[in-house]
Amino acid sequence: MNGGVEPQSLIPSPADILAALHRIANAPDHAGLAATLHDIVVRLLPDTRIDLFVLSASTERLLITCGKQDLPSPPIIDSVSSFVAWLKHHGYEADIAPVTVAGQLQGRLIVSWRAAGFGQRALAVVAQLAPIVGLWLIARRHLATREDVEQQLRATQARLSQIEEIRLRATLAAGAAHDIGNLFASVLGYAQLLQNIAPQDLHDDLKTIEQAARDGHYLLRRLLTTRSTTPSSEATPSPVLLPALVHDALRLTQPFWKTRRSVIVNMALAPVPPVRGHPADLREVLINLILNGVSAMPEGGTLTVRTYSAGERAIVEISDTGVGIAPSHQNLIFQPFVTTRETGSGLGLSVSRTIVERYGGAISVSSTPGRGTTFIISLPLAHASEALPESSALRCTAP
Repeated sequence: MNGGVEPQSLIPSPADILAALHRIANAPDHAGLAATLHDIVVRLLPDTRIDLFVLSASTERLLITCGKQDLPSPPIIDSVSSFVAWLKHHGYEADIAPVTVAGQLQGRLIVSWRAAGFGQRALAVVAQLAPIVGLWLIARRHLATREDVEQQLRATQARLSQIEEIRLRATLAAGAAHDIGNLFASVLGYAQLLQNIAPQDLHDDLKTIEQAARDGHYLLRRLLTTRSTTPSSEATPSPVLLPALVHDALRLTQPFWKTRRSVIVNMALAPVPPVRGHPADLREVLINLILNGVSAMPEGGTLTVRTYSAGERAIVEISDTGVGIAPSHQNLIFQPFVTTRETGSGLGLSVSRTIVERYGGAISVSSTPGRGTTFIISLPLAHASEALPESSALRCTAP
């Protein structure tokens, strides 16, 4: 009989404690710490249960349970004291060993046992383990923070690399745009010279070439002056006639559909009041939609362009009888780099929406797969006090 005095052989040796501390310090993660603590408790403190609570924000949460586990999972615990009460309700004696490092509380180890006279020995051992557990928690927290910072740094470096690539591409594009502008100027000059010597039946075609060169030069100037806070005088919106712009757009796209006998172009151009916008911008939108419609009819079909007014807005509808657009894609096609065509860039509709919205308008789509697509452009009417300039009285001859 030992009269309740613990056998000396059951007290862990300093070597056992040192080995346990070393194992805790080298636990790779929370699962490793849990497995290590469980093995230490089972070997050094049989019939003992240890629960690790850690500080989380302003509360403490149960992180690890190890050692003797003959109880069901605890209910939702809102405090360490309620957890101790739960243990005692199930026949355990319990005490608390604070996990403190450099005077800062990191958590608490709840030590519980059933055997009489077992508590002091268990608390003495746990008191030696608690600081290293606290250091492990601090190290793990700092490691997680470092990993987060490193991940953010890698993401930032990737973004900077992308920005640098975009900057380089933008510089090259600006240089190319400048050179292409010079080429457009040459085309424009030769078209004007040819009008002086060409037969009369070629004049309309030469004027179309001249118009295309002027629009191309304007669009490149728009690209080069995107960052300017003061728009150039040539980019100033003015009243324009939508039916005239439709005729221009059809003439400019004529080489893409005129030679295809299976494509029929119908026009229903009701007179509408002028709208405000730059002619080259709005022609760009119409050309994009006309080319999209023609491309959507590889086996032929009918392209119909309508203009009409509705209240204080002018409307242009461009319809085709082509393959149509799946419902799942109809909300995506106006986003950059989204296209339903193998050879498309996915920029035409995105740029078109940007231009239309710049002038206070809206663009929408209605499509039935296998039956065709209709794009609807709605633009606010110009103020009645704004006179239609002579330069905007564009040709309204049929293409």
